[in-house]
Amino acid sequence: MSRRQFLQATGGVALGALLAACAAPAAAPSSGAAGEAAPAQGAKEINFLVRPDIRSAYAADAAAEAWNAEFEQKIVLDEPAGAADTKIQAAMAAGDLIWDGFAVIEGPWAIESWVSRQLIQPLDDLIAVSTVPDADKVIPAIIPSVLESSKYEGKQYTIPGNVGSVALGWFFEPLEAAGVEPPQTWDEVRAAAEKIKEAAPDWTPFDAACSPLCDHISMIWGATSTPLTDEGLVDWTGEASIAALKWKQEMVAAGLMPGVHSESFGNWLKGGTAIMSSYDVHGTMAQQTFGVDAATTGINIRREKDNPQAGAPFWLNGSVVLQNAENPQGMIDFYLWWFGPSNKATGQQIATVAAKPAY
Repeated sequence: MSRRQFLQATGGVALGALLAACAAPAAAPSSGAAGEAAPAQGAKEINFLVRPDIRSAYAADAAAEAWNAEFEQKIVLDEPAGAADTKIQAAMAAGDLIWDGFAVIEGPWAIESWVSRQLIQPLDDLIAVSTVPDADKVIPAIIPSVLESSKYEGKQYTIPGNVGSVALGWFFEPLEAAGVEPPQTWDEVRAAAEKIKEAAPDWTPFDAACSPLCDHISMIWGATSTPLTDEGLVDWTGEASIAALKWKQEMVAAGLMPGVHSESFGNWLKGGTAIMSSYDVHGTMAQQTFGVDAATTGINIRREKDNPQAGAPFWLNGSVVLQNAENPQGMIDFYLWWFGPSNKATGQQIATVAAKPAY
């Protein structure tokens, strides 16, 4: 069963039931092909740097445990402290890079930057010689538009895990304390944040998971039908962008949102932020910690209630192989096994937690 078929099969199941099942310890993914040939390059270790939110959302620890039980090469997980790209680039410059791959970068938005800085390498040749079971079935299964978004100048640079977008999320407790309904528009978020600040002062009224994607870019998308210039760049100087900047400045000045977002996502996961614009899995992740009735995710913030304009910016979350990796083949072999069609547990995990399929 493909991930798309899985979503269709579970389409009639209540979200709460799906998330309750997901909140239990993740099942260890199995390739369903025990005893088949191990990946190439002998018993060389695979060192994998994984963003903390992806480590949780993709059940990476369970996947690593299952891989290590089945294959000769052992994978070791690590988490970045601070900005991953900065950390990786510094290690490369010092000649002491220890990681083979990283999860995740956002395609197509980040791929050009990572390629131009020589942080990642193309995957086509590595994929072609992989010996893991069903390796040749992974790429043809990727949704065509997602596959194109994983490429740069005709070469594939990421193995996608899921497609993401920006959306508002909220905890019900502070909204109920303030007597407000879940907001959708700029004005509604401002009004709700003002009432939350007064009625539930222990909560941060509003925040964004990161900037500029989850605040400025998402606001531009929800305020104009033409968020890009004729050159395909974000229209930073357009009317929608200037209005969004003014809105954020006024929110910060009124003490309704922080001006710095380095701790924003962590504060949300701790149950400290009432309303947040974020990656659209943040409501699901809060539900896993606090219960399915505690929080949820809505739609991208918009300027006018009845006009979504360009909608929401989207991206794919893609795993990459780093330039100068010690074991690039082992890394791509793990990716192809992790997201392969025989790995039912990974497919179910991603479809449940980050339910926008890439396959």
